[in-house]
Amino acid sequence: MVAEGAVFTTDRTVPIGAIDRWCSALLDELAGVERELWLVVAVTLVVDVWLTHVGLQHGLQEGNPVMRAAIETFGFAVLGLTKVAALGLAGVTRRLLSDRRGVVVPLGIALPWAGAVVVNATLLLRL
Repeated sequence: MVAEGAVFTTDRTVPIGAIDRWCSALLDELAGVERELWLVVAVTLVVDVWLTHVGLQHGLQEGNPVMRAAIETFGFAVLGLTKVAALGLAGVTRRLLSDRRGVVVPLGIALPWAGAVVVNATLLLRL
């Protein structure tokens, strides 16, 4: 709602360098909690694999068609091995990046895995 007499405009001017400063500040903040982000990665990996196993036991189907085919072909252990391989690749990638920018690696893994945990838990609660 706009107050009477107010002018609504979408024309915003962003000072040069403002986004760079904001990103730098965000990276600095995240660097302070990188160890905790790796802990979140490890926990979400375990919980995601566990909830997927429980879901498959209760008749749910793996949503990723490639992983579904791999599980059907090689068994459930391939899911855990794939997650551990992704974690190893993330660790190598983290070592190759600078200290400051490398914090995006655990964040980039933790967010989708946390999302998978939420989806799996929601599906299991609906059974």
